[in-house]
Amino acid sequence: MRFVICALVLMGLIAGGTASQAQDTRQYGFTIGVNRVTLQSPASDLGSYFAAVGGGVVRQPLYGPVSAQAELLISQKGTRVDREEGGAIDYGAGYLKLPLLLHLEAPSVQSVVVHGEAGGFGAIKLFERQTPGGDVNLPFDTGRSFYRRLDAGVVAGVGAALPIGGQRLNLTVRRVWGLRDAARDVTDQPFPEASFPAEGKTRAWSLMLRLGL
Repeated sequence: MRFVICALVLMGLIAGGTASQAQDTRQYGFTIGVNRVTLQSPASDLGSYFAAVGGGVVRQPLYGPVSAQAELLISQKGTRVDREEGGAIDYGAGYLKLPLLLHLEAPSVQSVVVHGEAGGFGAIKLFERQTPGGDVNLPFDTGRSFYRRLDAGVVAGVGAALPIGGQRLNLTVRRVWGLRDAARDVTDQPFPEASFPAEGKTRAWSLMLRLGL
């Protein structure tokens, strides 16, 4: 709960700003996308799968092409563990995630604006689910928790705003590295033939579509 309050306060600080002249240049928007998620574990060779991500964005110009960007996202993370006899188990978790980024825009070239962004994130777990690999509609109710409550790490990405039909299509590709051990050491594994690793750090490739920015 304290993390959620801090996240909302930080979003409000960037959204509110301190300089009145920035009121007309502050930007708000929404972002949706897809994550290719996995865990990096020294003890296991783990697979990946696709999961959804989305939320709100606030961008505050700082100086020239440099802006501060805060996001409040619902982001799904996880990993796929293959069974020896075939099939797999997807161990997933949903996090409330707060990336705080520096956003840099390059000069426009033929109406295309290329940008880069980098920073850190903190996240708090909202839910977990385990599903048969490739089928997100049949979650198992194991009653066990495989992921730690908090995660944190760094994120970097590049993208471009493209003019399409009088609108701008803003796409960004990101790489996300978790720096904390996000896995809990579960001794009583519900799927011993596809057991969850005792340790692991979150990893993801993200494709993000931003609206309103």
